Parts: sequence; C-alpha cells; structure tokens
Amino acid sequence: MKSHSISGYIALSLLLLVSIHWARSNSHINQSPPPHHITWTENQMYWHKALAGAVPAIAADLAVLNIFNIYAQSQKEDISNRSLWWPQLYTEIRRGQAMDPYFRDIYRLTEGLLAFEAGKMEQAVEILAMSEQRLNSSDPLLAASFIAFQELKDSNLAISLAKRASAKPDATNLAIGFSSSLIQKKNGCKLALDFLKSRLDGMPPKYHKGIFLRIERLKKKDECKGLI
Repeated sequence: MKSHSISGYIALSLLLLVSIHWARSNSHINQSPPPHHITWTENQMYWHKALAGAVPAIAADLAVLNIFNIYAQSQKEDISNRSLWWPQLYTEIRRGQAMDPYFRDIYRLTEGLLAFEAGKMEQAVEILAMSEQRLNSSDPLLAASFIAFQELKDSNLAISLAKRASAKPDATNLAIGFSSSLIQKKNGCKLALDFLKSRLDGMPPKYHKGIFLRIERLKKKDECKGLI
C-alpha cells in the first residue's frame, strides 16, 4: 500500500511539473505571434521526454491542446501573417512526439496542420516517418509517402516510405496500391486525387481546409480535368 502511495505521489508531482512547464513555456499563446527563431534541438527532445516521465500520455495531451491553441490563434491572423505561428506549431508537435511517440493524434495533426495547412512538407515527412519504429500502423508512413511524392517531388523517398507502409501489419489495399503505382509511375493525377479524398475520412472536418485547397489546385491542372 505504501509503495502505491509513493508511486502515485511521484506521478502526481511529475504531472504538476509538466503542467507548470507547459504553461510557462506557452504563456504567449493568447498574446502575440511567437518569434521566428524558435528552433527544435536534440537536447530539447531528451528534456521533454524526461519531463514527461511516468505520465507521457498526459504530457502529450497537453501538447496537443497547445497545438490546437496555436492553430486557433493563427486563424485569427491575416493569411500573410499566419506563417508567424508555424515555427511554434512545429516545435509543439515535436514536443508532443518526444513526450509520447506512440500517440497517434500527434501524427494526424502533423499531416493535417503542419503539412497541409502550414505547408511545412519536409518537417511533416520527418515526423511522420518517426512513427515507423513506434506504431504498427501504415497510415503515417503512407501520408509521408504521398507528401514526398506529390509535394516534395522526391520519388525515391516516396517509394521507400510506401514500401515500408505496405509492410505494416494493418496495410490496406490503398497502401499496397499506392506503393505499386509509385513504383510503376502510373496514374499520377488520379492517384493523388483519390488519396487526398481518402484522407478526409480520418481527419476532423475543421482541419479539412488544407486538403480541399490541394484537391482544387489539382483539379485545375489540364491532366486532372475530367477525373472528378
């Protein structure tokens, strides 16, 4: 009984420490955009992982709340000023991933917000690829493959990521078909449109905007006309 009480006390103390640190480090959120020079370092990763301690899921939940706050604040800005928030968005996503790398919502937000809303494609692919060692899901790797192919125009990286997605236990026909199509380099436009539409099913509606914009952009291309 005594050991359980001590464990509970330690967990509660860690949670309190995480909450205080999170509040202090993000006190600017309801005030003004954060500075451009915010960066993420390897030392920060180790620090936040240690800070999460015995309560990684709760610590990551706090990071996700802050991601929502950052996104909400960015939407209050003119379009030209929204990019001021993107460095902090990236930092907060990395913080959440460091605290709990098994947390699927971190990868969903990476795709929906960091990639398709903020346009930080290389950073999004980097984070999504981190899921490979943590999750049995093919979904983040599949998203990373699509971004590498469609946005970064890096076919070699896209094929590598698609193959790794296809090897996951839950790989669907979409993952296997996408990998096959990439390797064969066929139906690029239709493949892209079908994939983007499929992503809407797993994304909260209020984060669909970035995906819809890319669908509309593709539909205007000559080679895509008549496919939808």
